[in-house]
Amino acid sequence: MSNDPLAALRAEFCVRAVEDRAVLARALAVGDPDRVERVAHGLAGSAGLFGFSDIGAAALAVDDGFASGRGLDAAAADRLIAALDALP
Repeated sequence: MSNDPLAALRAEFCVRAVEDRAVLARALAVGDPDRVERVAHGLAGSAGLFGFSDIGAAALAVDDGFASGRGLDAAAADRLIAALDALP
């Protein structure tokens, strides 16, 4: 048994992050920036809570592009996908 009170939630986050990665890749492939923004925003808000600061920072970079009015930053989205690919 783990002493980590967030272990179960962290595991759920990882499962969801894998799903989010697939959704993000599809959204990028079909040119759906609204979906990219929603996924990135969700990850930006939750990744850091579970200790995934690389994912959180990458998601925040994508989210900031939308929040500032610049729109989709493809390089930032690629970094987010790479961070999600690095999940244990």
